Amino acid sequence: MAFASISSSAALAATHTTATVYSAFSYHGVVVPHVQTVSGSCWTNSAVTKRDDAWRCLVGNYIYDPCFSSEFAYGVVVCPTPWNDAGIEIQLAKPLPKPFSHLAPSLRLQPWAIQTASGADCVLSSGAGPRPIHGRHLNYFCGANSKVGLWGFPDRSTQPWTIFSAAQNATVLSHRVAIRRAWM
Repeated sequence: MAFASISSSAALAATHTTATVYSAFSYHGVVVPHVQTVSGSCWTNSAVTKRDDAWRCLVGNYIYDPCFSSEFAYGVVVCPTPWNDAGIEIQLAKPLPKPFSHLAPSLRLQPWAIQTASGADCVLSSGAGPRPIHGRHLNYFCGANSKVGLWGFPDRSTQPWTIFSAAQNATVLSHRVAIRRAWM
């Protein structure tokens, strides 16, 4: 999806941000999203969310983060693509490590995935990015080929929530976009 096509009118179209605590499993441990099943392992807690049920996992040479576990679904985690109700189900080759994060899933956490009012799907980065601008980091990447990202964290003081949008090589942040959905 082309993030660069965000316009001011599209950004203002959202009137309310829907914030969701993502759940990959039903209350009795059944996988909720449509998934492709693969084999892999998780070696540490997620680098993009502090939830106690979130993991950083490896399938072949590819890192998935976040992947979610359930106390009712042993030996499996789900790495979601929330805007498509889809994801990867990893059948674990070894047990999950002991978690070092102890935060329960909550709307108070920062979103690990955002959908803007114009439909751009963005995920929280777990790696390095360009230099901060006025203390704001390029935190969210929006599609593999996008040259634009979301800087800082959402401003939750108004509805809809907003966040700075700018090119990855920007030197000034002046454009805010509305957030349609946020997953914690």
